[in-house]
Amino acid sequence: MKAPEEPLQAEITDIADETYDTKTFTVSYSDAKAQKKFSFVPGQFMMVSIFGYGEIPISISSSPYKTESMRFTVVNVGNVTNAMHRLRKGDKIGLRGPYGNGFPLQKFRKKNIVFVTGGCGLAPLRSAIYAVQAKQSEFGKKFILFGCRTPANILFPDDQKKWAEEGFAVLSTVDRCDANWKGNTGVVTCLFDKAELPVENTVVLVCGPASMMKFSLIELRKKGFKNTQLYASLERVMQCGMGFCAHCNIGNKYTCVHGPVFSAKDLGEMPVEEE
Repeated sequence: MKAPEEPLQAEITDIADETYDTKTFTVSYSDAKAQKKFSFVPGQFMMVSIFGYGEIPISISSSPYKTESMRFTVVNVGNVTNAMHRLRKGDKIGLRGPYGNGFPLQKFRKKNIVFVTGGCGLAPLRSAIYAVQAKQSEFGKKFILFGCRTPANILFPDDQKKWAEEGFAVLSTVDRCDANWKGNTGVVTCLFDKAELPVENTVVLVCGPASMMKFSLIELRKKGFKNTQLYASLERVMQCGMGFCAHCNIGNKYTCVHGPVFSAKDLGEMPVEEE
């Protein structure tokens, strides 16, 4: 097993404020040849270095068909992400990757596809949604079920509006509403009945907080979905991205190498972790 490679330098070309604690960074390699060679599978991640602070894994939240740059949606939750939030357009960062196992979208052709996501979990699924959006005729019915804490935490409202306009059934819910909220209130699983999800010839992609994913998979199984129809993107402490450091292992699996995307069948064969 080889040691992790050195990060390549990249430049921040744009920064968008998504919510009060979340920003999306558009980034391009400083070396134009490296950017031209860049490609990824939706669901993969990069190891992002903020020089002087550290390195963290961040999923790619841009389209796999538009690789002249890449986007990372980052919540300010720790030392490295806090340092990243202080960066400005033109600042430099380091990138390694892409790493991991993405969503096998080729296997989902001609199937109905459901995206179930909570909070910032929409960011890792965004690249897969973009991929389906670009080739809509190759898929059946399309659903996006999104839950978050409050209306102030809603990610990508413009994208969600466009996805709805282009044929996706987009349903949102919040845990705690305010006086202006007119939508659904409750956890994301409350949307399953409202969406009238078809079980036959359907796959479900899930990403979000661990408890949200756990109960979403439980409820989906109750509705008749089989483990082979369910896919989840896990989040673990990944320090190398290459299965070298073993920080992200679950049993005999490494989240950074064998994941972060796993089928529910794979998850069922892995040891149960204490919460």
